[in-house]
Amino acid sequence: MLSQVIRSLFTAAACLPLVHCSHSLAVPDSVRFEKNTLHSFDGDQLPFTKWLPKSEPKLVVIGVHGISGAASDYRPLADHLLNDLPGTAVYAVETRGQGNDPVKERRGHIRHRSEWFRDLYSFTRLIRKRHPKAKVVWCGESMGSLIVLQAYAATDDPKNRCDALILSSPIVDIRGDFPAWKKKAVHVLAAILPMYRVSLESLSEKDEVAVIKDGTHQEQASKNSYHIERHTLRLLSTLGDMIRKSNEAAQSIEIPLLFLHGGKDVFSDPKDVESFASQLPHPEKATRIYYPESYHLLFFDHESDRVIADITKWLKKLP
Repeated sequence: MLSQVIRSLFTAAACLPLVHCSHSLAVPDSVRFEKNTLHSFDGDQLPFTKWLPKSEPKLVVIGVHGISGAASDYRPLADHLLNDLPGTAVYAVETRGQGNDPVKERRGHIRHRSEWFRDLYSFTRLIRKRHPKAKVVWCGESMGSLIVLQAYAATDDPKNRCDALILSSPIVDIRGDFPAWKKKAVHVLAAILPMYRVSLESLSEKDEVAVIKDGTHQEQASKNSYHIERHTLRLLSTLGDMIRKSNEAAQSIEIPLLFLHGGKDVFSDPKDVESFASQLPHPEKATRIYYPESYHLLFFDHESDRVIADITKWLKKLP
């Protein structure tokens, strides 16, 4: 069983020091678009999908998908916005280390969170050049919400940042029912076995994880060609660190913020989201919408139409 493996390895590794490396967040001038591909800060190529209005957009939503997700996850939102909010474009780039990453050996792995941030900064800078009169909104879903939240907090360069922020199903703290020893074990083991891979189900030791009302994580994932069965301990430890720093990151948000979460989200306790909201320096700029009967994948759950309509209403009110 995975827990026995982790316990035995952790016992041997608990005294090893963790090494923290500094990473630059600079974006070189060489970043560019080529057709529907981002040539990012390090020259790596990441495909993106775009949904464009007939006229030059006044508003651009940049979507960042969740773990084992893809840019196509933003199609329901994009289709709705094209019909109900004219002048809005939606772009979504494939996330480094996920199932549509062209570098196949990197799928399920990330070296450092700064790579996610710099990809987003690179993409945002190019979008601003392409649509210089448009406001830019970052929309992150699940893991994507961690990326957009902390990418915003990690820089004060306005060229890198967005004008407004949407967090869908943000994971702002590790649930209290997740064993403390396991959190620490994953963190320590990631330093000595960064490429060791585990599934989310085995880590939680649950055979079924409900992410929508009528389906489990496995059922949803089996439909997707881009699904990743196992992620590295480095990636999972990185996400754990980012989750723990969510409340700190919240203190830097000074722009309009919308966050949406479900009462039956297996990954996020509603009380933790409320605590996150209390850290915001400008609560008057924040809108929290709670769906008591919804699960984790709000864009695909039984109340998805309502969720997407609520996002549209909020976007219409942006100053």
